[in-house]
Amino acid sequence: MRTKRLIALGVLTALVGMVYIGGWASQTFADAALGYSIEYSAGWSMTQPDDYSVRFGGPDDVYVKIQNVASAAIGGNYADIESLAANLRCQLASGAESICIYGGGPFDVYDADGVHLTSTQFLAEYTYNGVTVKEWYAVVEHASGDILYVLSYTASIDVYAVHEPTVVAMVRTWTVGGASTSGPATPETTSSTGGADIAVVLQDSGHIGPYHYAESTYDKRFYEFTVSAAGYVALCVVDEAREAITGWIFAADGTQVTVKPGNFADVYTSSYPVGPGTYTVKVGQDNMVTQSDFEMYVYFSLTPFTIDDLVAQFGPRVRVLP
Repeated sequence: MRTKRLIALGVLTALVGMVYIGGWASQTFADAALGYSIEYSAGWSMTQPDDYSVRFGGPDDVYVKIQNVASAAIGGNYADIESLAANLRCQLASGAESICIYGGGPFDVYDADGVHLTSTQFLAEYTYNGVTVKEWYAVVEHASGDILYVLSYTASIDVYAVHEPTVVAMVRTWTVGGASTSGPATPETTSSTGGADIAVVLQDSGHIGPYHYAESTYDKRFYEFTVSAAGYVALCVVDEAREAITGWIFAADGTQVTVKPGNFADVYTSSYPVGPGTYTVKVGQDNMVTQSDFEMYVYFSLTPFTIDDLVAQFGPRVRVLP
């Protein structure tokens, strides 16, 4: 029988910040578009699953992830850190077999201008596929109010403490840009060609969800489209408010061309260059509790185009299904 336990243990003044490792060998990740830099262990890997997030992977399958989420001020779904943190807790509680969520206090962080940023943090322990997982979450609001950052550290409970000092050392180096350099919460666009001839080469609509608990698999759809000449493609996925349907385009060799993350009201990706060939589109759940109607469109043009070009021809960039 599946059980859920939500336990509030009061305010923890510092879930992170108690341990620091000096003199560690590190690499630096910095991205002006994302609006921050961070050092990570030389033995860890770095990947960017999409335009909005960065993932740092370490030994024993532990990882740290940082996500940029658009706030309601620029068309996103969350007005503040508390509403986003509440959604994260809800997703965890709905998807796990057995879970404890420990309430936390503010996460002590300053930006490059010395501004003390509004933040909150919490810990979660849950069982998934027979493994007990421990996760730390911090939600931080940029001084501009435009972006909400989600930091997380995930590990099985038996190795969480082993790698925690390394994670703490990483997080201590996280440097957020000032209010004038917040960076976008959506991808940057290329220069407009002033009226590209953009065609819809693939489209579909339907419903994604629920998660297949018996098979431990996400609900997803697969499509193919072929282009006969070199050009540029973009992806559009529209879902319901506060749901998370993600879309991907892959080349024939499995290389990811672009991704439209779920949980963002901005429906378009930027355009990306492609060669002649057949491409695969995947549309599916971004988390176990998402269920949503969706619309998906793939656009193609022989010349570069921008999100503004898509807006002019196909509708607003911020929208959700009723």
